[in-house]
Amino acid sequence: MNKWDEEDRRVDEDQARNRGAGWCPSRRALLIAGSLAGAGVLAPAKADHDSHGRDGSLRTLTGHTSVVQSVAFSPDGRTALSGSWDKTIKLWDIATTNVIRTFTEHDDWVNAVAFTPDGRTALSGSRDTTIKLWDIATGEAIRTFGDNDLVSSVVITPDGGTALSGSGDKTLKLWDLATGNTIRTFTGHSESVLSVAIATDGRTALSGSTDNTLKLWDLATGDTLRTFVGHIYQVTSVAFVPDGRTVLSGGMDKTLKLWDLATGAAIRTFTGHTGQIFSAALAPDGRTALSGGNDCTLKLWDLATAEAIRTFTGHTSEALSITPMGRTLLVTGHDCYVNSVAIAPDGRTALSGSNDNTLKLWDLA
Repeated sequence: MNKWDEEDRRVDEDQARNRGAGWCPSRRALLIAGSLAGAGVLAPAKADHDSHGRDGSLRTLTGHTSVVQSVAFSPDGRTALSGSWDKTIKLWDIATTNVIRTFTEHDDWVNAVAFTPDGRTALSGSRDTTIKLWDIATGEAIRTFGDNDLVSSVVITPDGGTALSGSGDKTLKLWDLATGNTIRTFTGHSESVLSVAIATDGRTALSGSTDNTLKLWDLATGDTLRTFVGHIYQVTSVAFVPDGRTVLSGGMDKTLKLWDLATGAAIRTFTGHTGQIFSAALAPDGRTALSGGNDCTLKLWDLATAEAIRTFTGHTSEALSITPMGRTLLVTGHDCYVNSVAIAPDGRTALSGSNDNTLKLWDLA
């Protein structure tokens, strides 16, 4: 980034092209901004089984040995996946917070994880430039898809037959999951693609990029339908709102934006984060959204008013201070960036993944 000091600049340019590369001084490494072979079953990782964590979370899930970059709930909400800089993917039992299985065939950071609609398979994207399709029941890699650059984001179409990826080579690619072949390549962004999403009808897709824009795409033709301009820094997260009329984006300019799909106009801007936003997720009913970033917090937002309903803190190894007005302030902190957030299918709980190597389960009710 343009404010790195000379020591920071020793990181090579290839790393800097990762998903919205942001510097994490405490780790002397790049932070990849968000949000999906021969794997074997490992012994369950130790988990925090207190009914509630001291930080307000329901559970803390431990087991990864490096940054947790991506999290995703299964369609039934009973399990979850996480992807990490430790090059592994873990399948978690949400009820017990134990690791069910670890998937270990990637050769570099796992940037993205996603379940197929039937929950029987999953997809992952990595800095090793591959996408892998996994059998959830056996932990085996069914198929490997080769890309031209690091893979920052993956999403699966509602019919489960195809998947879309975003890459460091400035493109999106549509893949046939049955054959591993590239169906279509989408070009138009001038910088790396950090996030992708697909509409519920499976006809259009959305992407966010380090070129500070969002683009709406026709999946059948590969044409750009609309470009959304308004963020002043990298767009790290995009999502379709269930109403089918609006989309949400999060960016390194510390804001979320709600956009009108028909006109491309920004309807409202959500402010409150004191740091860059790396990930955002929508509740199933489309009334609220959750975001996380490098201010070490998660925020739950009212989409209709752009007001922050609640702030969650916990991904930090340092002290928190509660003001007389009941507001929580982070006194000092490190290794606590919230890289990915996901909301359960029932909308009642959420997961977050962080630089502290953990996932946390939160109560949204």
